[in-house]
Amino acid sequence: MALAAQWTSRVTTISAEMALPGLGGYWLDRQLGTSMVFLILGVLLGLAAGMWHLLRLASEIPSGRNGHTGGHGSRPPGPH
Repeated sequence: MALAAQWTSRVTTISAEMALPGLGGYWLDRQLGTSMVFLILGVLLGLAAGMWHLLRLASEIPSGRNGHTGGHGSRPPGPH
């Protein structure tokens, strides 16, 4: 159960990293009267931050090599 809560927290954080800069850019555009300048910058910033976080998270997941076996469908070591 703790593992599920940890993953939920990670996914929520990444989602917020991707969505909030775009929303902030939209709000800033409305306040300043600009036309989608800060929205586009916010979306690009959020996309970059979210992708960076996803890549960092993916590098922490065991790949199934070097003695780590995956879940279903993993084969024992040896010639295939």
